Amino acid sequence: MSVDGWNTVLVLGGIRSGKSEFAESLVADAPTVRYVATSAAGDPTDAEWAARLEAHRDRRPGGWTTEETADDPRRLADVVASARPNETLLVDDLGGWVTVLLDPAHQPADDTATVAELADAVRACPARLVVVSPEVGLSLVPTTPLGRAFTDALGAANRAVADACDAVVLVVAGQACWLKTPAASSGTGAGAVTAVPATVPAAAAQAAVAATATPGGARDDRAAALPEVLTPTTAPEPAGVPWAAPTMALPVVATGLVIQPGMELPMPDEYAGPQALERLATLDVPGAGLGVLERVVGFAAATQGTPTPASWDSVRVLLLHGDHAGGAAAGSPPGESARRAAQARAGQGVLARLAAESGASLQVVETPASEAIEELPALDHEQVEQALRYGWRLAEEA
Repeated sequence: MSVDGWNTVLVLGGIRSGKSEFAESLVADAPTVRYVATSAAGDPTDAEWAARLEAHRDRRPGGWTTEETADDPRRLADVVASARPNETLLVDDLGGWVTVLLDPAHQPADDTATVAELADAVRACPARLVVVSPEVGLSLVPTTPLGRAFTDALGAANRAVADACDAVVLVVAGQACWLKTPAASSGTGAGAVTAVPATVPAAAAQAAVAATATPGGARDDRAAALPEVLTPTTAPEPAGVPWAAPTMALPVVATGLVIQPGMELPMPDEYAGPQALERLATLDVPGAGLGVLERVVGFAAATQGTPTPASWDSVRVLLLHGDHAGGAAAGSPPGESARRAAQARAGQGVLARLAAESGASLQVVETPASEAIEELPALDHEQVEQALRYGWRLAEEA
């Protein structure tokens, strides 16, 4: 993904531009996806159109669910509005939706009001939402009244949905060109990426490590701003090993390493940490010294493999958002976790404020709801494997 921070995005593109494939890549790492198909079935004798639809179906992972709205175009707004915060929706596409909307079977219909209803639903949608739509405004004006009615209605729909979405991207010849980004639409700049052990304030930890770094170590002082709310990108699928493979067989994309049972994974350097603390004892630190922040310096040294660690310049705060059923949820007001997650996505609330003041970015990670542990396992085997693969990819991207 070329831009982060969106909750709703409109993907535009011409015929065979790759817009649908790009939209699918934006949600490929979601635990579950609800695919909302808007186009009518078409003429049963049209083999070419049937082949196009089949190609779309074949690309969808087996875990995706499909919902059809072609029978009633007004229902699309209801589907979007009723989506839950932990869901991911992919609507493909508005061109088919407008075609059904203008069909004589649905006339008389107020397409302007229906488009406005859809835009309102998109604007208020708490779920992750990707909407695909053709861009037909770059071609010649159609010579038929029906053609002009379609292009006018689709143009109006695209404008309304684009205004409601956090981000808009135009796909041209397979290349994504971002037309609207969350930072641009909100008027705020992107925050820096930062994260530290939760036992001490991030800003203090950064300062402590910077104070012990070797001379010449550059540090980028950033003004506090609303944090950039990142979302997972789609990592490339490794050759020969599909993402659906068992968790322990997944390769590390950057190094080619394959995680296997019994192997020794990279761990913090057991010598660099103590050496860093010994070195601190030789430094003339003003006041009473670093106190408990010495542990932060030792941690930085161990993870960086050097007794003279540098200040972190790429740190990410992950907020895992999910709910438990049963007794594990006792005492938690209904909707409280969803409210906090929504605040974080909007750069609001306590966590977002702390991240912003520390120059950190904040990423909300949606997790599926867990079952009541008093009655049955919180997650079944397949869900555990899926969650491990998802977490592995988040770590790889970080």
